[in-house]
Amino acid sequence: MRFFKYLLIASAVTLFINCEGKLDLTNPNKQTDETFWKNESDFEKALTSCYTPLKNWNGGYYGTRGIMTQISRADDIEFRNDIAGIYSMHRFTNDPNNDIAHNLFYQFYNAIYRANMIIQELNDKNFSKEFIDKIKGEALFIRGMYYFQLAKEFKDVPLRLTASQNPETFQLEKSPQKKVYEQAVSDFLIAKDLLPVENDKGKPTSGAALAYLGKTYIYMENWEKAKETLELLTKSPYHYKLVDEYSWNFDEEHEFNSESIFEIIYDAAGGSDQWDNGETANSAQSTTIAVEYASGSVGGWFEANVTQKMMDIFLKEKAANGNYDHRVLTSVAWNYPGCMYYMKPINEVLTKDELNKYWIIKYQNSYKRDKEVETMPSFINIRAFRYADVLLLLAEAELNLENTPKAIDYIDMIRTRGGNLKKYSGPDDPTSVKNELIHQRAIEFFKEGERFYDLRRWGILEQELKAQDPQRFAAFKDRNLYLPIPSKEIQTNLKCKQHEGW
Repeated sequence: MRFFKYLLIASAVTLFINCEGKLDLTNPNKQTDETFWKNESDFEKALTSCYTPLKNWNGGYYGTRGIMTQISRADDIEFRNDIAGIYSMHRFTNDPNNDIAHNLFYQFYNAIYRANMIIQELNDKNFSKEFIDKIKGEALFIRGMYYFQLAKEFKDVPLRLTASQNPETFQLEKSPQKKVYEQAVSDFLIAKDLLPVENDKGKPTSGAALAYLGKTYIYMENWEKAKETLELLTKSPYHYKLVDEYSWNFDEEHEFNSESIFEIIYDAAGGSDQWDNGETANSAQSTTIAVEYASGSVGGWFEANVTQKMMDIFLKEKAANGNYDHRVLTSVAWNYPGCMYYMKPINEVLTKDELNKYWIIKYQNSYKRDKEVETMPSFINIRAFRYADVLLLLAEAELNLENTPKAIDYIDMIRTRGGNLKKYSGPDDPTSVKNELIHQRAIEFFKEGERFYDLRRWGILEQELKAQDPQRFAAFKDRNLYLPIPSKEIQTNLKCKQHEGW
Protein backbone atom coordinates (compact mmCIF):
# COMPACT_ATOMS: atom_id res chain seq x y z
CA MET A 1 0.00 0.00 0.00
CA ARG A 2 1.61 3.20 -1.12
CA PHE A 3 2.13 6.11 1.23
CA PHE A 4 0.22 8.64 -0.82
CA LYS A 5 -2.95 6.64 -0.97
CA TYR A 6 -3.52 7.64 2.62
CA LEU A 7 -1.74 10.97 2.98
CA LEU A 8 -3.87 13.46 4.89
CA ILE A 9 -5.12 16.48 2.98
CA ALA A 10 -3.41 19.07 5.16
CA SER A 11 -4.40 22.24 3.32
CA ALA A 12 -7.10 23.54 1.05
CA VAL A 13 -5.09 22.45 -1.95
CA THR A 14 -5.57 18.77 -2.78
CA LEU A 15 -2.27 16.96 -2.82
CA PHE A 16 -3.28 14.58 -5.51
CA ILE A 17 -6.02 14.30 -8.14
CA ASN A 18 -7.26 11.07 -9.63
CA CYS A 19 -7.38 11.33 -13.37
CA GLU A 20 -8.45 8.81 -15.94
CA GLY A 21 -7.08 8.92 -19.43
CA LYS A 22 -6.19 6.72 -22.29
CA LEU A 23 -2.90 8.42 -23.09
CA ASP A 24 0.23 7.34 -21.26
CA LEU A 25 1.01 10.80 -19.92
CA THR A 26 2.39 11.93 -16.57
CA ASN A 27 -0.17 13.87 -14.57
CA PRO A 28 1.71 16.92 -13.19
CA ASN A 29 -0.86 17.30 -10.39
CA LYS A 30 -0.47 13.78 -9.05
CA GLN A 31 2.06 13.25 -6.30
CA THR A 32 4.32 10.19 -6.40
CA ASP A 33 7.36 9.06 -4.45
CA GLU A 34 9.51 10.62 -7.15
CA THR A 35 7.80 14.03 -7.09
CA PHE A 36 6.69 14.45 -3.49
CA TRP A 37 9.71 14.35 -1.17
CA LYS A 38 11.24 17.59 -2.41
CA ASN A 39 10.90 20.29 0.23
CA GLU A 40 10.30 20.85 3.93
CA SER A 41 6.59 21.37 3.39
CA ASP A 42 6.26 17.85 1.97
CA PHE A 43 7.74 16.35 5.12
CA GLU A 44 5.50 18.47 7.35
CA LYS A 45 2.45 17.22 5.45
CA ALA A 46 3.68 13.65 5.67
CA LEU A 47 4.03 13.97 9.44
CA THR A 48 0.50 15.31 9.68
CA SER A 49 -0.73 12.09 8.08
CA CYS A 50 0.79 10.07 10.94
CA TYR A 51 -1.70 11.47 13.46
CA THR A 52 -4.97 10.61 11.70
CA PRO A 53 -4.57 6.87 12.47
CA LEU A 54 -4.76 7.89 16.15
CA LYS A 55 -8.15 9.53 15.60
CA ASN A 56 -9.86 7.26 13.06
CA TRP A 57 -13.26 6.56 14.62
CA ASN A 58 -13.21 2.84 13.91
CA GLY A 59 -9.56 1.98 14.58
CA GLY A 60 -7.69 4.97 15.91
CA TYR A 61 -6.38 4.35 19.42
CA TYR A 62 -7.91 7.64 20.61
CA GLY A 63 -10.93 7.46 18.30
CA THR A 64 -14.35 6.27 19.41
CA ARG A 65 -13.82 2.52 19.03
CA GLY A 66 -10.18 2.65 20.14
CA ILE A 67 -11.11 4.21 23.46
CA MET A 68 -13.90 1.66 23.85
CA THR A 69 -11.33 -1.08 23.31
CA GLN A 70 -9.20 0.37 26.10
CA ILE A 71 -12.00 0.72 28.64
CA SER A 72 -14.26 -2.24 27.81
CA ARG A 73 -12.21 -5.02 29.41
CA ALA A 74 -11.74 -3.77 32.97
CA ASP A 75 -14.08 -3.78 35.98
CA ASP A 76 -15.17 -0.15 36.11
CA ILE A 77 -17.48 0.22 33.10
CA GLU A 78 -20.33 -2.03 31.94
CA PHE A 79 -21.10 -2.04 28.20
CA ARG A 80 -24.47 -2.99 26.78
CA ASN A 81 -24.92 -5.37 23.87
CA ASP A 82 -25.04 -2.89 21.00
CA ILE A 83 -21.64 -2.77 19.25
CA ALA A 84 -20.81 -6.42 18.57
CA GLY A 85 -17.03 -6.05 18.38
CA ILE A 86 -16.83 -4.12 21.63
CA TYR A 87 -19.35 -6.24 23.50
CA SER A 88 -17.50 -9.44 22.63
CA MET A 89 -14.29 -7.91 24.02
CA HIS A 90 -16.19 -6.79 27.10
CA ARG A 91 -17.56 -10.29 27.68
CA PHE A 92 -14.29 -11.99 26.65
CA THR A 93 -15.96 -13.87 23.81
CA ASN A 94 -14.03 -12.11 21.03
CA ASP A 95 -11.99 -14.03 18.45
CA PRO A 96 -9.35 -13.25 15.79
CA ASN A 97 -12.10 -12.09 13.41
CA ASN A 98 -13.11 -9.17 15.62
CA ASP A 99 -13.37 -6.23 13.23
CA ILE A 100 -12.50 -3.54 15.76
CA ALA A 101 -9.31 -5.27 16.89
CA HIS A 102 -8.41 -5.75 13.24
CA ASN A 103 -8.91 -2.04 12.52
CA LEU A 104 -6.80 -1.12 15.54
CA PHE A 105 -3.99 -3.40 14.39
CA TYR A 106 -4.19 -2.02 10.86
CA GLN A 107 -4.09 1.62 11.97
CA PHE A 108 -1.03 0.98 14.14
CA TYR A 109 0.90 -0.42 11.19
CA ASN A 110 -0.53 2.18 8.84
CA ALA A 111 1.06 4.93 10.93
CA ILE A 112 4.28 2.96 11.47
CA TYR A 113 4.65 2.60 7.69
CA ARG A 114 4.29 6.35 7.29
CA ALA A 115 6.82 7.10 10.02
CA ASN A 116 9.25 4.63 8.46
CA MET A 117 8.84 6.26 5.06
CA ILE A 118 9.57 9.71 6.50
CA ILE A 119 12.71 8.47 8.26
CA GLN A 120 13.96 6.78 5.08
CA GLU A 121 13.27 9.70 2.78
CA LEU A 122 14.91 12.13 5.19
CA ASN A 123 18.28 10.37 5.03
CA ASP A 124 19.54 11.89 1.79
CA LYS A 125 17.94 15.34 2.02
CA ASN A 126 20.02 18.49 2.21
CA PHE A 127 17.90 20.29 4.77
CA SER A 128 19.20 22.15 7.81
CA LYS A 129 20.24 20.05 10.78
CA GLU A 130 17.58 21.77 12.87
CA PHE A 131 14.84 20.74 10.45
CA ILE A 132 16.15 17.18 10.06
CA ASP A 133 16.32 16.74 13.83
CA LYS A 134 12.80 18.07 14.24
CA ILE A 135 11.29 15.76 11.61
CA LYS A 136 13.28 12.71 12.65
CA GLY A 137 12.49 13.24 16.33
CA GLU A 138 8.78 13.50 15.64
CA ALA A 139 8.72 10.46 13.34
CA LEU A 140 10.62 8.37 15.90
CA PHE A 141 8.30 9.48 18.69
CA ILE A 142 5.31 8.45 16.58
CA ARG A 143 6.80 5.06 15.75
CA GLY A 144 7.80 4.45 19.36
CA MET A 145 4.35 5.36 20.63
CA TYR A 146 2.64 3.01 18.19
CA TYR A 147 4.97 0.14 19.02
CA PHE A 148 4.43 0.68 22.74
CA GLN A 149 0.68 0.48 22.17
CA LEU A 150 0.98 -2.54 19.88
CA ALA A 151 2.98 -4.48 22.49
CA LYS A 152 0.56 -3.38 25.21
CA GLU A 153 -2.49 -4.59 23.26
CA PHE A 154 -1.26 -7.54 21.17
CA LYS A 155 1.91 -8.61 23.04
CA ASP A 156 4.17 -10.29 20.42
CA VAL A 157 3.92 -8.61 17.01
CA PRO A 158 5.98 -8.21 13.82
CA LEU A 159 8.58 -5.44 14.01
CA ARG A 160 8.46 -3.52 10.75
CA LEU A 161 11.22 -0.91 10.63
CA THR A 162 11.30 -0.13 6.90
CA ALA A 163 8.63 1.19 4.55
CA SER A 164 8.95 -1.50 1.91
CA GLN A 165 6.62 -2.31 -0.99
CA ASN A 166 8.53 -5.47 -1.81
CA PRO A 167 6.13 -8.43 -1.27
CA GLU A 168 9.03 -10.50 0.02
CA THR A 169 9.24 -8.25 3.08
CA PHE A 170 5.58 -8.73 3.99
CA GLN A 171 6.29 -12.17 5.45
CA LEU A 172 7.63 -11.49 8.92
CA GLU A 173 7.63 -13.44 12.17
CA LYS A 174 6.41 -11.98 15.43
CA SER A 175 8.97 -10.44 17.75
CA PRO A 176 8.65 -11.08 21.50
CA GLN A 177 6.91 -8.33 23.44
CA LYS A 178 10.20 -7.50 25.19
CA LYS A 179 11.83 -6.76 21.81
CA VAL A 180 8.91 -4.58 20.77
CA TYR A 181 9.16 -2.58 23.99
CA GLU A 182 12.91 -2.30 23.44
CA GLN A 183 12.28 -0.85 20.00
CA ALA A 184 9.92 1.73 21.51
CA VAL A 185 12.58 2.55 24.10
CA SER A 186 15.19 3.01 21.35
CA ASP A 187 12.89 5.36 19.42
CA PHE A 188 11.98 7.40 22.51
CA LEU A 189 15.63 7.70 23.59
CA ILE A 190 16.57 9.30 20.28
CA ALA A 191 13.40 11.36 20.05
CA LYS A 192 13.85 12.95 23.49
CA ASP A 193 17.17 14.45 22.39
CA LEU A 194 15.86 15.69 19.05
CA LEU A 195 12.48 17.12 20.04
CA PRO A 196 12.15 20.61 21.54
CA VAL A 197 10.99 21.33 25.09
CA GLU A 198 8.16 23.43 23.61
CA ASN A 199 6.41 22.60 20.35
CA ASP A 200 3.30 23.46 18.36
CA LYS A 201 0.03 22.32 19.92
CA GLY A 202 -0.61 18.66 19.30
CA LYS A 203 3.04 17.98 18.44
CA PRO A 204 5.29 15.86 20.68
CA THR A 205 7.96 17.46 22.83
CA SER A 206 11.03 16.07 24.54
CA GLY A 207 8.84 15.85 27.65
CA ALA A 208 6.32 13.68 25.83
CA ALA A 209 9.11 11.36 24.66
CA LEU A 210 10.42 11.11 28.24
CA ALA A 211 6.92 10.40 29.57
CA TYR A 212 6.32 7.53 27.16
CA LEU A 213 9.86 6.27 27.69
CA GLY A 214 9.34 6.17 31.44
CA LYS A 215 6.00 4.43 31.07
CA THR A 216 7.54 1.83 28.78
CA TYR A 217 10.17 1.15 31.44
CA ILE A 218 7.34 0.67 33.95
CA TYR A 219 5.73 -1.94 31.67
CA MET A 220 9.14 -3.62 31.37
CA GLU A 221 9.49 -3.49 35.18
CA ASN A 222 12.76 -1.61 34.89
CA TRP A 223 12.06 0.43 38.00
CA GLU A 224 15.41 2.21 38.25
CA LYS A 225 15.27 3.43 34.64
CA ALA A 226 11.63 4.43 35.06
CA LYS A 227 12.45 6.53 38.12
CA GLU A 228 15.50 8.10 36.50
CA THR A 229 13.50 9.01 33.38
CA LEU A 230 10.26 10.23 34.93
CA GLU A 231 12.03 12.32 37.58
CA LEU A 232 13.36 14.53 34.78
CA LEU A 233 9.81 15.71 34.15
CA THR A 234 9.54 17.09 37.69
CA LYS A 235 12.31 19.65 37.23
CA SER A 236 13.63 22.30 34.84
CA PRO A 237 13.48 22.75 31.86
CA TYR A 238 10.04 21.17 32.29
CA HIS A 239 7.28 23.01 34.10
CA TYR A 240 4.50 20.45 34.30
CA LYS A 241 2.20 20.64 37.29
CA LEU A 242 -1.21 19.43 38.36
CA VAL A 243 -4.05 21.85 37.72
CA ASP A 244 -6.07 22.63 40.84
CA GLU A 245 -9.37 21.93 39.10
CA TYR A 246 -9.41 18.24 38.08
CA SER A 247 -12.18 18.69 35.48
CA TRP A 248 -9.99 21.06 33.43
CA ASN A 249 -8.29 17.96 32.09
CA PHE A 250 -11.44 16.84 30.31
CA ASP A 251 -13.11 19.96 28.94
CA GLU A 252 -12.67 22.03 25.80
CA GLU A 253 -11.89 25.32 27.56
CA HIS A 254 -8.68 24.27 29.32
CA GLU A 255 -6.86 22.23 26.72
CA PHE A 256 -3.05 22.23 26.69
CA ASN A 257 -2.90 23.19 30.35
CA SER A 258 0.10 22.69 32.64
CA GLU A 259 -0.84 19.06 33.33
CA SER A 260 -1.05 18.05 29.68
CA ILE A 261 2.01 16.31 28.26
CA PHE A 262 0.54 14.99 25.00
CA GLU A 263 -2.90 15.69 23.53
CA ILE A 264 -4.91 14.37 20.61
CA ILE A 265 -6.57 17.34 18.92
CA TYR A 266 -10.25 17.41 17.97
CA ASP A 267 -11.57 20.63 16.50
CA ALA A 268 -14.07 22.11 14.06
CA ALA A 269 -11.68 22.02 11.12
CA GLY A 270 -12.34 19.72 8.20
CA GLY A 271 -15.59 18.46 6.74
CA SER A 272 -18.84 17.17 8.21
CA ASP A 273 -18.56 13.38 7.89
CA GLN A 274 -17.83 11.99 11.37
CA TRP A 275 -17.83 8.41 10.06
CA ASP A 276 -15.19 8.94 7.38
CA ASN A 277 -11.60 7.73 7.80
CA GLY A 278 -10.36 11.18 8.78
CA GLU A 279 -8.29 11.58 5.62
CA THR A 280 -10.55 13.04 2.96
CA ALA A 281 -11.73 16.59 2.38
CA ASN A 282 -15.12 15.76 3.90
CA SER A 283 -13.73 14.08 7.02
CA ALA A 284 -14.73 15.78 10.25
CA GLN A 285 -12.03 16.39 12.83
CA SER A 286 -14.57 16.02 15.63
CA THR A 287 -15.47 12.95 17.67
CA THR A 288 -18.58 10.99 18.62
CA ILE A 289 -17.04 9.93 21.94
CA ALA A 290 -19.37 12.10 24.03
CA VAL A 291 -22.67 11.07 22.44
CA GLU A 292 -21.77 7.40 22.84
CA TYR A 293 -22.07 7.51 26.65
CA ALA A 294 -24.86 10.04 27.25
CA SER A 295 -28.31 8.83 28.30
CA GLY A 296 -31.11 8.40 25.81
CA SER A 297 -33.06 11.17 27.54
CA VAL A 298 -30.54 13.75 26.33
CA GLY A 299 -30.14 12.22 22.87
CA GLY A 300 -27.20 9.93 23.64
CA TRP A 301 -26.60 6.32 22.73
CA PHE A 302 -26.15 5.02 26.32
CA GLU A 303 -23.47 2.51 25.30
CA ALA A 304 -22.05 2.06 28.80
CA ASN A 305 -22.50 2.86 32.49
CA VAL A 306 -20.29 2.90 35.55
CA THR A 307 -20.25 -0.36 37.52
CA GLN A 308 -21.29 -0.58 41.15
CA LYS A 309 -17.80 -1.86 41.95
CA MET A 310 -16.26 1.33 40.60
CA MET A 311 -18.74 3.46 42.51
CA ASP A 312 -17.76 1.67 45.70
CA ILE A 313 -14.15 2.65 44.94
CA PHE A 314 -15.17 6.24 44.23
CA LEU A 315 -17.22 6.58 47.42
CA LYS A 316 -14.87 4.79 49.80
CA GLU A 317 -13.33 8.02 51.11
CA LYS A 318 -14.85 11.46 51.55
CA ALA A 319 -13.08 14.68 50.57
CA ALA A 320 -11.45 16.96 53.12
CA ASN A 321 -14.62 19.11 53.18
CA GLY A 322 -16.84 16.12 53.97
CA ASN A 323 -18.32 15.96 50.48
CA TYR A 324 -17.70 13.31 47.86
CA ASP A 325 -14.29 13.09 46.24
CA HIS A 326 -14.30 15.88 43.66
CA ARG A 327 -13.09 13.46 41.01
CA VAL A 328 -16.25 11.36 41.23
CA LEU A 329 -18.45 14.46 41.07
CA THR A 330 -16.78 15.49 37.80
CA SER A 331 -16.59 11.96 36.36
CA VAL A 332 -20.00 10.46 37.15
CA ALA A 333 -23.58 11.68 37.44
CA TRP A 334 -26.13 9.81 39.57
CA ASN A 335 -29.17 10.51 41.68
CA TYR A 336 -27.70 12.37 44.64
CA PRO A 337 -28.97 15.72 45.98
CA GLY A 338 -27.83 18.61 43.82
CA CYS A 339 -26.56 16.54 40.88
CA MET A 340 -26.84 18.36 37.56
CA TYR A 341 -26.94 16.46 34.30
CA TYR A 342 -26.85 18.38 31.02
CA MET A 343 -27.66 21.72 32.65
CA LYS A 344 -30.64 20.51 34.71
CA PRO A 345 -31.25 18.65 37.99
CA ILE A 346 -30.70 15.00 37.12
CA ASN A 347 -34.13 13.89 38.37
CA GLU A 348 -35.75 16.31 35.89
CA VAL A 349 -33.81 14.83 32.98
CA LEU A 350 -33.64 11.07 33.38
CA THR A 351 -36.35 8.43 33.41
CA LYS A 352 -36.97 6.33 36.50
CA ASP A 353 -34.92 3.49 35.05
CA GLU A 354 -32.07 5.81 34.08
CA LEU A 355 -31.97 7.26 37.58
CA ASN A 356 -30.99 3.83 38.86
CA LYS A 357 -27.75 3.92 36.84
CA TYR A 358 -24.45 5.75 37.06
CA TRP A 359 -23.67 7.96 34.04
CA ILE A 360 -20.25 8.87 32.69
CA ILE A 361 -19.66 12.62 32.42
CA LYS A 362 -15.87 12.68 32.06
CA TYR A 363 -15.07 13.89 28.51
CA GLN A 364 -18.76 14.74 28.06
CA ASN A 365 -20.32 18.15 27.33
CA SER A 366 -22.84 17.93 30.18
CA TYR A 367 -21.46 21.06 31.82
CA LYS A 368 -22.36 23.32 28.88
CA ARG A 369 -25.07 21.61 26.78
CA ASP A 370 -28.62 20.48 27.42
CA LYS A 371 -28.26 17.50 25.09
CA GLU A 372 -25.63 15.31 23.49
CA VAL A 373 -26.54 14.36 19.93
CA GLU A 374 -24.70 13.31 16.80
CA THR A 375 -25.51 16.60 15.05
CA MET A 376 -23.64 18.44 17.82
CA PRO A 377 -20.19 16.81 17.57
CA SER A 378 -17.70 16.97 20.38
CA PHE A 379 -14.38 18.81 20.12
CA ILE A 380 -12.82 17.92 23.47
CA ASN A 381 -9.17 16.96 23.07
CA ILE A 382 -8.06 13.63 24.49
CA ARG A 383 -5.27 14.07 27.03
CA ALA A 384 -3.25 11.03 26.03
CA PHE A 385 -0.64 11.61 28.74
CA ARG A 386 -1.10 13.69 31.89
CA TYR A 387 1.39 14.73 34.53
CA ALA A 388 -0.77 12.91 37.08
CA ASP A 389 0.30 9.68 35.38
CA VAL A 390 3.95 10.66 35.73
CA LEU A 391 3.52 11.15 39.49
CA LEU A 392 1.72 7.87 40.11
CA LEU A 393 4.14 5.95 37.88
CA LEU A 394 6.93 7.45 39.97
CA ALA A 395 5.13 6.28 43.09
CA GLU A 396 5.01 2.78 41.64
CA ALA A 397 8.70 2.84 40.76
CA GLU A 398 9.62 4.06 44.24
CA LEU A 399 7.51 1.33 45.84
CA ASN A 400 9.30 -1.33 43.84
CA LEU A 401 12.63 0.23 44.81
CA GLU A 402 11.58 -0.05 48.48
CA ASN A 403 11.36 3.70 48.99
CA THR A 404 7.89 3.78 50.51
CA PRO A 405 8.01 7.31 52.03
CA LYS A 406 8.81 8.81 48.63
CA ALA A 407 5.99 6.81 47.05
CA ILE A 408 3.59 8.28 49.61
CA ASP A 409 4.82 11.79 48.75
CA TYR A 410 3.86 11.29 45.11
CA ILE A 411 0.50 9.76 46.03
CA ASP A 412 -0.23 12.74 48.29
CA MET A 413 0.31 15.14 45.40
CA ILE A 414 -2.62 13.43 43.68
CA ARG A 415 -4.75 13.17 46.82
CA THR A 416 -4.41 16.82 47.83
CA ARG A 417 -4.86 18.39 44.40
CA GLY A 418 -7.03 21.48 44.82
CA GLY A 419 -7.63 20.64 48.50
CA ASN A 420 -9.61 17.53 47.57
CA LEU A 421 -8.47 14.76 49.95
CA LYS A 422 -6.30 14.90 53.04
CA LYS A 423 -2.82 13.39 52.95
CA TYR A 424 -2.57 9.63 53.21
CA SER A 425 -2.76 8.55 56.87
CA GLY A 426 -2.98 4.78 56.53
CA PRO A 427 -0.35 2.16 57.36
CA ASP A 428 3.03 2.83 55.78
CA ASP A 429 4.00 -0.77 55.02
CA PRO A 430 4.61 -1.50 51.29
CA THR A 431 1.47 -3.62 50.86
CA SER A 432 -0.82 -0.96 52.30
CA VAL A 433 0.78 1.80 50.24
CA LYS A 434 0.53 -0.36 47.11
CA ASN A 435 -3.19 -0.79 47.80
CA GLU A 436 -3.52 2.98 48.12
CA LEU A 437 -1.71 3.43 44.81
CA ILE A 438 -4.08 0.94 43.16
CA HIS A 439 -7.03 2.82 44.68
CA GLN A 440 -5.84 6.23 43.52
CA ARG A 441 -5.07 5.11 39.97
CA ALA A 442 -8.57 3.63 39.68
CA ILE A 443 -10.13 6.98 40.59
CA GLU A 444 -7.68 9.33 38.88
CA PHE A 445 -7.74 7.59 35.49
CA PHE A 446 -11.33 6.39 35.36
CA LYS A 447 -12.36 6.10 31.66
CA GLU A 448 -8.86 7.08 30.52
CA GLY A 449 -7.85 3.60 29.41
CA GLU A 450 -5.47 2.67 32.22
CA ARG A 451 -7.44 0.32 34.51
CA PHE A 452 -7.30 -2.93 32.48
CA TYR A 453 -3.56 -2.64 31.86
CA ASP A 454 -2.84 -1.63 35.45
CA LEU A 455 -4.69 -4.66 36.83
CA ARG A 456 -2.94 -6.91 34.33
CA ARG A 457 0.50 -5.53 35.22
CA TRP A 458 -0.16 -6.04 38.92
CA GLY A 459 -1.39 -9.61 38.40
CA ILE A 460 -4.82 -8.94 39.92
CA LEU A 461 -6.96 -8.61 36.80
CA GLU A 462 -8.76 -11.92 37.17
CA GLN A 463 -9.63 -11.44 40.85
CA GLU A 464 -10.98 -7.94 40.22
CA LEU A 465 -13.05 -9.03 37.22
CA LYS A 466 -14.51 -11.90 39.22
CA ALA A 467 -15.37 -9.53 42.06
CA GLN A 468 -17.12 -7.20 39.64
CA ASP A 469 -19.22 -9.79 37.77
CA PRO A 470 -18.69 -13.54 38.22
CA GLN A 471 -20.91 -14.32 35.23
CA ARG A 472 -18.90 -12.09 32.94
CA PHE A 473 -15.66 -13.48 34.36
CA ALA A 474 -16.76 -17.04 33.56
CA ALA A 475 -15.75 -16.56 29.93
CA PHE A 476 -12.32 -15.16 30.80
CA LYS A 477 -9.25 -17.22 29.90
CA ASP A 478 -5.54 -16.48 30.04
CA ARG A 479 -5.59 -15.69 26.34
CA ASN A 480 -7.81 -12.66 27.08
CA LEU A 481 -4.90 -10.87 28.70
CA TYR A 482 -4.07 -9.67 25.17
CA LEU A 483 -5.91 -9.29 21.90
CA PRO A 484 -5.34 -12.01 19.29
CA ILE A 485 -3.45 -11.28 16.09
CA PRO A 486 -6.21 -10.46 13.55
CA SER A 487 -7.04 -13.35 11.24
CA LYS A 488 -6.29 -11.26 8.15
CA GLU A 489 -2.68 -10.82 9.28
CA ILE A 490 -2.36 -14.57 9.87
CA GLN A 491 -3.78 -15.29 6.41
CA THR A 492 -1.54 -12.87 4.54
CA ASN A 493 1.62 -13.05 6.65
CA LEU A 494 2.32 -16.77 6.71
CA LYS A 495 5.30 -16.39 9.05
CA CYS A 496 3.15 -14.77 11.71
CA LYS A 497 1.65 -17.37 14.04
CA GLN A 498 -1.41 -16.85 16.22
CA HIS A 499 -1.00 -16.42 19.97
CA GLU A 500 -1.39 -19.52 22.10
CA GLY A 501 -4.99 -20.24 23.02
CA TRP A 502 -6.56 -18.45 20.08
